[in-house]
Amino acid sequence: MSAPPATTNATPSYIRSHVPLQALCRHYRLQATPVDPSGIVGDCHDMAIAEDVRTYYPPTHVLAVTQVDMPSVPLMIPINANMFQTGFRYELTLPPSAATPVPRIVDTNTDPVISLPVVPVVVPHPSSLSLILLYGLGLETDTHPLSLALLPGSVVGEFPNAAAMATVLASIPRDSFDRIYRHNQGIWKNVLALGMRNQRIVELVSIVWNVTAEARRIRNRTRQQ
Repeated sequence: MSAPPATTNATPSYIRSHVPLQALCRHYRLQATPVDPSGIVGDCHDMAIAEDVRTYYPPTHVLAVTQVDMPSVPLMIPINANMFQTGFRYELTLPPSAATPVPRIVDTNTDPVISLPVVPVVVPHPSSLSLILLYGLGLETDTHPLSLALLPGSVVGEFPNAAAMATVLASIPRDSFDRIYRHNQGIWKNVLALGMRNQRIVELVSIVWNVTAEARRIRNRTRQQ
């Protein structure tokens, strides 16, 4: 199953100028639109249109993402179902959706919205899912921003010397290291859980996780000396 074409010939990249969720939403001409603070999600979810975006893929559904064994307010992430099925082995239970959702005005003081069917999804690490989806759905192809989203530039600069990468990563401050460790562990678990098909991205994330795990071993050995 192939991905639908964008509405013009050239699809821009947003990952360099936006956080992953915002970048992904812009590829679908949407604004990140969270659920009500109560966390209650209905069968459909309204998402505001990003009217300044002219090149985009048509969204069909919105994932309501929660974490395994951890109740939380769902993270709402739009997708195109065909693109998801092309990029991942994970089988979504998809409710029917309109081929082209029709924008409507809810409030004259706000942007138009479209209503998308909700698909509940439970993953190991919700906060890193948007980043993986950007590349798994084929919305972004330049892997350099992905590398820099996972590791400090000083570590990426040592590639392909994995030992040097781990040594540099092991030397960063504890708070920063712990944050990177949790994020990279989570994103690797997401890659495995969703069955990502893009082997180039799978290999990149695998290298990052192995470097991160080795850096932790280096830090542990240093503390024991």
